[in-house]
Amino acid sequence: MYLAAGRNAGLEEGMKLSAVKPPPDGALDNGLRFRGQEHVAELQVVSVADTSSVCTILSSAGEVRVGLVAFLTADSVKDRRETENTQEADQYATTVGFTYGDPLDDEVRAAQEKQILQESPVGRVRGRIGFDFGDTQESGGFSSRQMGMLINADMTFIGGTYWNFTGYWRGNFNTSNSQNPGTQPTTLNDLINRTYQLAFTYDSPYSPVRIGVGRLYLPWAPSLSTIDGAYFARKLSRKVTAGFFAGSTPNPTSWSYNPDQHIAGTFVNYTAGDYDRMRVFSTAGIAVTSIQWRVMRQFAFFENTFSWKRYISFFSSLQADEARVSPLPGGGSNPTGISQSYTSLHFQPIARLSFGLNHNYFRNLPTFDPRLIVTGLLDQYLFQGLSGDVRVELPKHLTVYGSLGKSNASTDQKSSWNEGFGISFANIWNTGLNADAHYSKFNSSFGSGQYEAFSLSKNLSESLRIQLTGGKQTFLSNLSSNDNSLYINASADWNVGPKYFMSANFGWYNGTTLNYKQYSTVIGYRFGSFRK
Repeated sequence: MYLAAGRNAGLEEGMKLSAVKPPPDGALDNGLRFRGQEHVAELQVVSVADTSSVCTILSSAGEVRVGLVAFLTADSVKDRRETENTQEADQYATTVGFTYGDPLDDEVRAAQEKQILQESPVGRVRGRIGFDFGDTQESGGFSSRQMGMLINADMTFIGGTYWNFTGYWRGNFNTSNSQNPGTQPTTLNDLINRTYQLAFTYDSPYSPVRIGVGRLYLPWAPSLSTIDGAYFARKLSRKVTAGFFAGSTPNPTSWSYNPDQHIAGTFVNYTAGDYDRMRVFSTAGIAVTSIQWRVMRQFAFFENTFSWKRYISFFSSLQADEARVSPLPGGGSNPTGISQSYTSLHFQPIARLSFGLNHNYFRNLPTFDPRLIVTGLLDQYLFQGLSGDVRVELPKHLTVYGSLGKSNASTDQKSSWNEGFGISFANIWNTGLNADAHYSKFNSSFGSGQYEAFSLSKNLSESLRIQLTGGKQTFLSNLSSNDNSLYINASADWNVGPKYFMSANFGWYNGTTLNYKQYSTVIGYRFGSFRK
């Protein structure tokens, strides 16, 4: 998160701030005015420039967005006063002897020692680790039991270094199936778990090298989706970075998803400007994918981002394949040319209103898992062709959003309208209840259908959170079995005392080809001030 204040406003690395929603009149005043406003997030400054600063989000109770107001916490105000007192003392031609017992000497010495410590990276070590016990009951009376593990990690500047370990992972170690031992159905929760990230990263302002290992995005080309692997990059100059990456492709929301696929490539990136004014971010590279160690694609990729303050943002990603013949039986062939592109231009004239234009193109049919359509994670691929979107934040914590476009794929006999609309409520009637409802209807070259989805969540206390999600989906396609499905998922997360937590989950899925009920319980240990 970026703040429109920096060193000139007295901010320093390590300071903590509270972000709140400003009053309706929008007038700015000192922090005392906002201490009664709705708390949104706790922030910590990690990098400071003269007029801006970068913060990490330590915890959040709502959506973090442009327009929030942040003020220093009480401890950070005290630290700044101590620093100011030390600076004032330095202006006088006096010698401070570090004798023990004098209260004034002790105060100055403590402030100077703390300033030395703050020259090292200021990090945090917190997270959760737990064991997962579950049961899946399929139609026909078959069932399978699973035992797995869950890790939530938020560890930055580990051991005073610039190594970080952050992200989320949840998976099964073993299963016991009453019909086929060692096998189980792939549930919707299993697919969603594969979209998360968990990685070690090294990022130091004093080193030209950047490293990442784990399940992660390539920071310079996130359009390639997540990889299970690693990247290595080195700054060639202040604005140019080059590197390479390799790994598997586990994310089922990727347009070119295949669970047995591997990818490797190299890239160069150019970055200039900053978020306060104009920023340019451009990446070009080449990569190769393989299945069972047989080359499937050789392609070049390009990703460009341009932004001017908060008013205009432009994003473009493109992949161009070299001509190839698939080594797999019946895999077909493709000539040299653009295989996929996505372009988006967004305007935000005021903080509460944004709208944009998008264009999506696929030469080859996507291979994402269609069961995830109802979750909204695949909306980017449902609007093939030109579309427009709008998002409006209304009073009373009400937000409406929508998309409308026309599909014009080369395989379509005629163009068709695609539409999606949604509405979200935050803190309904001051009860702390949040809700969201979404509807989408699509017709693309790979299939057609519609879905409706909803979610409800509430923090019953500081330690207990409940959430209910559900949806209905109709999907017709020649690429997979036609599916009419309905799903409901309920979960509860409870912090038991300062060190332990429990979570329970129930999922029900009723589809044309798969029907199941899933129960799971996680019991674990949490360290640091971690909140899910």
